[in-house]
Amino acid sequence: MSEVHIIGGSAAGLFAGYLLARGGKTVRLFDANDVLNTESRTLITTSRLTDVLGFFPDEAVCNEINQIDLFSPRRSVTIPMREPDLVVERSAILRLLARKAVEAGVAIHGGCKFLNLEPEHGGVSLTIRDTHHDRVEKIKSTMVVGADGTFSRVAKHATGNGHGTTPILQAIVKLPKSYQANTTQVWFEPKDTPYFYWLIPESQQRAAVGLIAEAGKNTKQNLERFLSRLNLEVEEIQAARVPAYKHWTRPWRKLSGGHIYLVGDAAAQVKVTTVGGLVTGLRGAKAAANAILRHTHYSRELSLLRQELSLHLIIRSILNRLGSADYDRLLELLNPKTIHLLGRYNRDQAARMLCKILIAQPKFLGFAAQCFTQYGRNSSRQVYAKQREILTDN
Repeated sequence: MSEVHIIGGSAAGLFAGYLLARGGKTVRLFDANDVLNTESRTLITTSRLTDVLGFFPDEAVCNEINQIDLFSPRRSVTIPMREPDLVVERSAILRLLARKAVEAGVAIHGGCKFLNLEPEHGGVSLTIRDTHHDRVEKIKSTMVVGADGTFSRVAKHATGNGHGTTPILQAIVKLPKSYQANTTQVWFEPKDTPYFYWLIPESQQRAAVGLIAEAGKNTKQNLERFLSRLNLEVEEIQAARVPAYKHWTRPWRKLSGGHIYLVGDAAAQVKVTTVGGLVTGLRGAKAAANAILRHTHYSRELSLLRQELSLHLIIRSILNRLGSADYDRLLELLNPKTIHLLGRYNRDQAARMLCKILIAQPKFLGFAAQCFTQYGRNSSRQVYAKQREILTDN
């Protein structure tokens, strides 16, 4: 049986379908909603997006970012970028990928809700409810790709995986004339969030301003206060919950002869340093497609991505302990060589970037060692051992 069934019309699901159909597989994709009618959300990705897709997503790109301004309470650093970041509109990237998938031969079924997955001799049985025609369909499959997002039902049925989530809240604002449309600004304010605030210009007229928080309790109030401080006028609000990657998450299972692959947010393939998941989710989709087409194990195809995501997890575990003075010190340590390297390597090249930066600025080792002491001796050794393993592999 060469038919592959994909649950979820996410970017990862659509891209996996496109690659599989182009590789000769018969692909049916089921989504509870209409993949061409999704909520808007402004996203920023690295230039790696083009490399992973294999083409430039013109219709989804609304702006390009050439530099990043970093702010701590008492310091600031500007990082010129060798290759621009891409500002994309989520609904536009989904429409683009859906068109590509259909052109490659994917049959997309909207209004089809996934209900259940259970073992059946020689494969698995999928239960799908077609809400347009008020009927339930049972489908036998040997290849299932779960791409149904943060709260994946496929993941719960197939692997029992559950993911912690991180709330994102951002406002679309009018961009003041004093702001540069080619510059992203990032503020580290650990009293509000262990992550950061950002301003990402969509165009000369508009920008997305938001924050990431560990808990949603004060997120809205913090964002409102931040917007008021910058005197920015809100046009709309966008919100989401993004899954938190954990190193031990296993995004696959073999069940009664059926192979199940989780991709994108369903597999928590998200960089926890920035909670960016578009590029990494597409990489997960490509790994799953390669595993199916090449008859290899998904874990093998995923190895580099998992190492990269684990390194982001280590970096995030350190950053979560930093206070305002620590961020001042962090920016102070960014000498011309490290600033050049931050502009040369992007967020989707974390292992390569970190190795180069530690060589260019050895004082970061002392800074990291000081941060490790905040964990306790045992956890510090575990983090260091994992970091050494990842850097050695890369």
